[in-house]
Amino acid sequence: MPAITNSHVVRLHRFLPFSAAHDQIYEEYQTGEDNLDLATVAISYAAEAVRAGARCVILTGDAGHGKTHMCRRLIEAGLLGHDAASARRYLLDSCDGSSAIPPASGVDCVPLRIHKDLSEIQPPSNAVQLLEEAGSRSDEALVVCANEGRLRAIINSGNAGPVCRSISALFKESFERGVTANAAGTIHIINLNYQSVAARTNERRGSLLRRVLSSWVSDGRRWGERSCGSCVHEPLCPIRRNRTLLAEQGATSELRIKRLEEVFEVLERLGHVVTIREMLMLAAYLITGGLTCSDVDRRLASGNHTKGWQHAWAFYNLLFQAPPNLPVDRADKGIPLLAALRRLDAGAVAVRRVDERILNRGEVFEPDQLDLQFLAGSSNRVALVDAALGIDDFNGNPQTRADLVREAETTGLAVAALRRRAFFDDIDGGDSVMLKLGFKFGDMFLKVLEGQLPPQDRVRVKNTMIAGLHSIQGLRIGRAETMLYLVDPAFGKASADAAIVARQVPSSRINLHPAKAAWLGGQDDRWFMPRSVDWIDRSVILRVDERLGSLKDLQLDLLSFECIGRAASGYVSEEFYANEIRRVRTFLGQLAEGATEESAQITVFTRGQLQNVSLDQGVIQVGGE
Repeated sequence: MPAITNSHVVRLHRFLPFSAAHDQIYEEYQTGEDNLDLATVAISYAAEAVRAGARCVILTGDAGHGKTHMCRRLIEAGLLGHDAASARRYLLDSCDGSSAIPPASGVDCVPLRIHKDLSEIQPPSNAVQLLEEAGSRSDEALVVCANEGRLRAIINSGNAGPVCRSISALFKESFERGVTANAAGTIHIINLNYQSVAARTNERRGSLLRRVLSSWVSDGRRWGERSCGSCVHEPLCPIRRNRTLLAEQGATSELRIKRLEEVFEVLERLGHVVTIREMLMLAAYLITGGLTCSDVDRRLASGNHTKGWQHAWAFYNLLFQAPPNLPVDRADKGIPLLAALRRLDAGAVAVRRVDERILNRGEVFEPDQLDLQFLAGSSNRVALVDAALGIDDFNGNPQTRADLVREAETTGLAVAALRRRAFFDDIDGGDSVMLKLGFKFGDMFLKVLEGQLPPQDRVRVKNTMIAGLHSIQGLRIGRAETMLYLVDPAFGKASADAAIVARQVPSSRINLHPAKAAWLGGQDDRWFMPRSVDWIDRSVILRVDERLGSLKDLQLDLLSFECIGRAASGYVSEEFYANEIRRVRTFLGQLAEGATEESAQITVFTRGQLQNVSLDQGVIQVGGE
């Protein structure tokens, strides 16, 4: 059989930012079968809003969130009912806000006036005019796309009118209360920065990430007899092997995709906004690793080592480590998400009971798997070693320092690969994903987000957070303390063993909420941020109930929550958690400065104890608590 070029692999390369054919990532260039049918919650929300009487729908968020894709879907079956060819023509020719797009024949809907990029309008006063005119047109709806910074500049400009002022007020409310529509329901804002690619909003179809991967690896026509099945290199092709790992091994393949979803959930809960464009680039990268069919042909046709190099392109290695054909800086520049994913590398986490099985005994994986074959040995003698049998065979007899370094590098690659494969195959089901990725308090974080903790567990979690806040301030107080002591920021660091306490807050006035529950929302719960996008809760809100109904909130993502939880044990790495600690101390300092009680008594923390110091008729009295 000859070597075959798979047209689907060629198509995937069009999504890679380091490919010369990088164009499929842009909606305007997708035609025919290249169109990705990503039915997001945001599309359904926008269509429902227009049908309910909205006259201005604003799609905002970072570049790459799929705003142009939403416009195309609204022109198609999402709202106006046009066929794919007509929708593409309208997208290219009629989405500059100059004219309204009518609905297809037989479709009951107002015409849509669409501007797919508000940033293109010059001067900015013209953008203001476009928005203001939306308030005077009752026979059509306006849909505009704009990044957040540009939108703020337009609606807060000097010539802004009543519509822009209403948009500005709604924009502020969307952050403070999670509201996405004004009181009249005529203006809606969909903030796609809150959209999650890992949210399993649609239980039947799964997350956006799952849908893309399933579309690309599950279609047998793209990988079958007429393509890969007719290629002489199929048994040794790392691209084809990734398809096998992700689609052809039944429940295990399903588990691997689920693990990918869980890794992305963790990434988003660490504060990273993952756009649809980044997700598409990463999905194409995980399947191909930047290799083309021609690259595989050249490597295998050379006759040197037909096996032992493919492991570098296994999807679970690509996720955390750049392959030899892509320098790290080039990979990170093209897909910045890769740098963040390296912090979650399961190959760097050692679990003794797992390592014993996969490294020492080699009893977990079937032998002779392409992605677990390695080339090991000295420069004079290279042998193929099967890592599925453990790493004992990687230990040779190095004669030079160069051989010793090469052996250590190869062994390290094998150890990391085995741990990653074990993570995605869940060979040790005892621990949660959070623990396997090194987050000691990750499960506690998730339980708070679920909002279903019984009272006793809520109190325990809250006490842990209070203990952590004490430790971050330098106070050595037990974990059972039910009072949050706030150190006076002016004297808190005067000594490592002494501090002046400016204020005390009882734990009954401290609560932990998921972000969704912390928002007050509006009168109509249809127009609520978590209902406008594919949503997952990404942060816990630590709320302090001040007197007179004032609320002070500290938003904690997964890393901040982990920092406070670890601090509760008495020690936390200030270098690693520098940003989180700085933000927490700033919040606590603001709380301490807000103290209004006047008292002749001062509370001092010294030598592990709290002392009350008071001045009574010229006599200083010290009493312990």
